[in-house]
Amino acid sequence: MIKIGYQGIEGSNAEQAARDLVKKLSLQDVEFVPLVDSTRVIKSMKTGEVDYGVCAVYNSVAGMVLETFFATNGVELFIKGETTMNIHHCLFKKAPDIPNESLKFVASHVLAIKQCENHIRYSYPNLKAIEVEDTGKAAKDLSDGTLTDEYAVLCRKNAGEMFNLCLIDENIEDYTENRTHFCLFQLKESNSNAK
Repeated sequence: MIKIGYQGIEGSNAEQAARDLVKKLSLQDVEFVPLVDSTRVIKSMKTGEVDYGVCAVYNSVAGMVLETFFATNGVELFIKGETTMNIHHCLFKKAPDIPNESLKFVASHVLAIKQCENHIRYSYPNLKAIEVEDTGKAAKDLSDGTLTDEYAVLCRKNAGEMFNLCLIDENIEDYTENRTHFCLFQLKESNSNAK
């Protein structure tokens, strides 16, 4: 079985990118391993926990994904596949009976916040941005009570739905051509043993 670690958790953009790359490369017998951030992806490749890693490398609005840049710096990697996805962000709250006026924070990955900052500033000026490791994790944390009812989260629509959150607003990225480039990495020394 091929194990593919990805940046984020279930419902994240990187999970979708990993699934797209598996299909594009016609890989069979695959297990997807959520690893939350790029550092854990690279570490898990080094320890052999996963065979490949999927990380975001560049966003058309926010630029280079620094998290991945620092995690991969000095690591010899082979790029087995690449994909670019349109990225759409939705704003969710925990439940429909929570008034929007009572929301004080919006939690998400730093890049998601950057990609929606103008929309949030003008449409939801009362929300203070709080960075978390992953968009999917923000949705999970709101659902399970790790984040209080004063929080809204930015995530993919499927993530908010997966965690039974209440949709406030959708496709709130500042630019309609918001795209992120993802790479499927393999350590160079293990490339000769490619599956």
